[in-house]
Amino acid sequence: MVEGETVAVARGVTPARVSLVGVGLALVAVLSVATSAVFIRLAGQVSPFEIAFWRLVVASAVLAPLVWLTRAWPSIRAVGLKRFALYGAVLAAHFVTYNLGLRYAPVAHVLPLVYTSTIFIAVLSAVVLREPLRRAQLGGIAVVILGAGILAGFEPQLNARVLLGDGFALLSAVTFALYSMVGRQQRQRVPLFGYAVGVYATAALWTAPLAVLAAWSAFDEWAAIGARYSLQVILSLLALGLIPNAIGHTLYNASVRRLNAAVANVLFTQEVTGAILLAWLILGEVPSTNALIGAAVMLAGILVVLLR
Repeated sequence: MVEGETVAVARGVTPARVSLVGVGLALVAVLSVATSAVFIRLAGQVSPFEIAFWRLVVASAVLAPLVWLTRAWPSIRAVGLKRFALYGAVLAAHFVTYNLGLRYAPVAHVLPLVYTSTIFIAVLSAVVLREPLRRAQLGGIAVVILGAGILAGFEPQLNARVLLGDGFALLSAVTFALYSMVGRQQRQRVPLFGYAVGVYATAALWTAPLAVLAAWSAFDEWAAIGARYSLQVILSLLALGLIPNAIGHTLYNASVRRLNAAVANVLFTQEVTGAILLAWLILGEVPSTNALIGAAVMLAGILVVLLR
């Protein structure tokens, strides 16, 4: 996912023209991030807290050498640990609720609901930053609500478990919107790799106690760790930190420096399409007709809000 700092970064960038290089970077980024839901499912033997912790640790470790090479440490120190701790806490909440959503609900439910973060960002911008909602944005929000109704209200497989997953997906959208708001100014002050490592590392620290508690409660003897952390789980966690996080979000943030904000955001919404397709091909998770219709309607509304 929604996972990362995509929307807010894009809103702060207004390049003069569309770049083919930027489009290429965005498309590779979308393909990378679309794999996150599948890797989370494949790592499902461990708790959502452990999944969030390890993906953040891997992403931080992969990008840390680039921080040193680009000499971004002074800018990280200038922002301060307290601010990064705040950004990391909100991002940790986003990842954990996203993982919990995928634990209980289908990918075709979770991804469109997570992308309602665009709606929450628009509303928060209107309330906090005094950026009034335009008529087209209000219409787009109404379309998204209609799509959510189709997705959940007419879903033949809907039950308490799926509703719980949908609720976590909405919490993931809210926390991402908050994360985007609190970090908007710092992304312009701190170099790309420095900001990513600072936020990922502090988010990992926030999730660490929860991950330890979840791991401890899952088995009576530490020898059982081999049963939970199978080769599939380990490879999935490594891939999750490397592909969607370190590669996907980094390339996307590089692309928005070369693209118009609206173009970049529209391209990135196709994570939903890619994730649903991959879940179908790899996990055998066939989306229902209502889920597809609801997701399509929600995406249409989200695009209206983005393009406004």
